Amino acid sequence: MPTQSSYMRVDVRCPFYKGDEHRRRIICEGIVDRSTISLSFGSSKDFSVQANTFCCNRYQNCEIYMMLMASKYDGV
Repeated sequence: MPTQSSYMRVDVRCPFYKGDEHRRRIICEGIVDRSTISLSFGSSKDFSVQANTFCCNRYQNCEIYMMLMASKYDGV
């Protein structure tokens, strides 16, 4: 799935981040191989809060990060 990543890509620390589109959607690694999870936001402000809080800083607190770690990478 092609994505148009914004300038924030250089600040992202989350290992599951795949890209973002138009400051409205964050794309993460999916639960199964060769899949993605997409988070869509109603405003660019909501997008920015999520991206800055979790993708770029405290990614270990993100629900998607925790889900992927528990389901895909537990015991790795």
